[in-house]
Amino acid sequence: MIMETVGFIKPLLPVLFKGAIRTLEVTVLALCIGTAIGTLFGILSSQRLKCFPFSTLVNTYVAVVRGTPVFVQLYIFYYGVSDLVGINFSPFTAGFITLGLNSTAYVAEIIRGGINAIPAGQWEAAYVLGYSKFQTLRFVILAQTIRNSVSSLTNEFIALIKESSILGVIGVCELTKVSRDLVSRELRPMEIYLMTALFYFAMTTVLAYVTKKWVGRSYGNN
Repeated sequence: MIMETVGFIKPLLPVLFKGAIRTLEVTVLALCIGTAIGTLFGILSSQRLKCFPFSTLVNTYVAVVRGTPVFVQLYIFYYGVSDLVGINFSPFTAGFITLGLNSTAYVAEIIRGGINAIPAGQWEAAYVLGYSKFQTLRFVILAQTIRNSVSSLTNEFIALIKESSILGVIGVCELTKVSRDLVSRELRPMEIYLMTALFYFAMTTVLAYVTKKWVGRSYGNN
């Protein structure tokens, strides 16, 4: 039984591997968008900086994104925004942009909370040393914020990998869509979906390890 299952799965591994690579491509691009814009939004919405009206706009954006399913956001972007701006986004492009914009809201909340959690004395001490507000944020506050938020950021990055599984509905050949196609052809869902789960487990585990090691090395968090 085991040898028969191994013999069945082995020829499918290259196909599943290609789907996993596509999943990682989407995730990395979405991660870049979410981290860059989310960090900026988190800074703008922090209580210490009081960047009104930017903070109000950011809070509204965060509330809308967190209050609606990413599945619906994907359809709105792929079909609605394309018609509105007159640009036909490819499924892959629409997928990673949607996931990136969705992740932006969660990263913004993580960074905002991290900045607000830094004691006021940290800011005041930096000002006494002659640092400007921007220098204080860059060299003192943001480094501590990222270090203290590593677990939350890692969870968000892992969630991106799993959320990419919905992109098959618009035609992105990521891991879950490839698996569904194989199940439709081979009619053996148990073996195929178990291998799919193992691929996702491997990707999320490696990402969690790399993220913690990178942040730990960069910010002295062991």
